[in-house]
Amino acid sequence: MKCNACGVDAYIDSTEVVFDGDESPDTETKAYYNQHFVCRNPACPNNGKEIGTLLIPIK
Repeated sequence: MKCNACGVDAYIDSTEVVFDGDESPDTETKAYYNQHFVCRNPACPNNGKEIGTLLIPIK
């Protein structure tokens, strides 16, 4: 993921596992990695700030 302000590749600051559909036994439960991206450019106004997240399905 690239920062919208400066165009530099961001880094993954943290990752967590989230689940979808586990509220009911009638639905299929799906698991995802939720990755949080942070800008790493020291000259950017977004430096050190979260610029986005990405859900990646776990198969």
